[in-house]
Amino acid sequence: MIIDRYLISEILQTMLAVLLVLLLIFMGRYFALFLSYAVDGDITASVVVDLLLLRTMSAFNMMIPFALYISVLISFGRLYKDNEMTALASSGVSISRINYTIMGLGWFFAVLVAIIALWISPWADDKQKQMEIEAGKASIVESLSPGQFNQFSKRKDAVIYVGAISDDRQSFQNVFLQLEVNKKLDVYSADHGYVHRDEETGDRYLVMVNGYRYLGNPGDQDFLIQEYEKYAVRLALPRIGKHIRPKSATPTTQLLQDAQPKDMAELQWRLSMPISTVLLAMLGLVISRTSPRQGRFAKLFVAILVYVIYNNLISVARSWVEQTKVPVDVGVWWVHGLLIVFVVFLLNQQITGRWFKFRTS
Repeated sequence: MIIDRYLISEILQTMLAVLLVLLLIFMGRYFALFLSYAVDGDITASVVVDLLLLRTMSAFNMMIPFALYISVLISFGRLYKDNEMTALASSGVSISRINYTIMGLGWFFAVLVAIIALWISPWADDKQKQMEIEAGKASIVESLSPGQFNQFSKRKDAVIYVGAISDDRQSFQNVFLQLEVNKKLDVYSADHGYVHRDEETGDRYLVMVNGYRYLGNPGDQDFLIQEYEKYAVRLALPRIGKHIRPKSATPTTQLLQDAQPKDMAELQWRLSMPISTVLLAMLGLVISRTSPRQGRFAKLFVAILVYVIYNNLISVARSWVEQTKVPVDVGVWWVHGLLIVFVVFLLNQQITGRWFKFRTS
């Protein structure tokens, strides 16, 4: 139908603009964050863009519902302001008829959001975590500067000096390493050394060849001097390099198999994304009604306030499921139920002609 295509076109154009703004804000924030990690030596600079893209992919499941919600609100705000909704009503196009169009558009994006939330986002989070760990381990070696004293990941008790580094940055000459263990100095010196990676764990070790170890504080009776042919020291991970998989990176199929409260809370959170896509699209329609004098952005503050309350209630309900304060069967579904009641109430007011008006300043 021509009217359907017109309404969808209006919404999609606005949605594209809203998504671009959200992407600029989101990517700018995380680009600065990952760049600070690279400057601090926690990750290598070469993976900053890859980490940013993965983080953005996992965030689309929240950006799309919000962008659709705001787009419906702004688009229909303009239609009300320009009296186009009045013209549609006089032509026999009721609010119920328009609601079916918005619901169909909402279901289309709900399917897209479900794919992202259930499969793409967990994969991206897991890939991001693995990349952070590998980049963190690599940054320990790549951040070394020959002829200078270097610290590992801001640790004041771990200092290394190398006289020269090979082109592949895997072997060193004139190695000096100082650690502090239980308030005692643990110092190593070697003619040369190289980096060894354990294939099973992925950990990296600094292997020093033909050197001496000095354990203890100078002047102490238990001061120890050892000569060694080879000695390996595990390189400490940077602050973001802990190999702990977050729940957001757990595959959806594994959540279904484990069925623990935390797993169910994460699963319900993911399912909430496509559900909220449909509900927010309908909510944007029913609260977008304004008079020509109010303007298209008259309800924007109220709309954002309702979204914040709704999103925070989902987070609270998720936390309650994790802490077993509410049954898994109740879960986060009661929050969606409240929004459904709210949308139906406002829609009924519009259909029956008794408008429910928000007070805006």
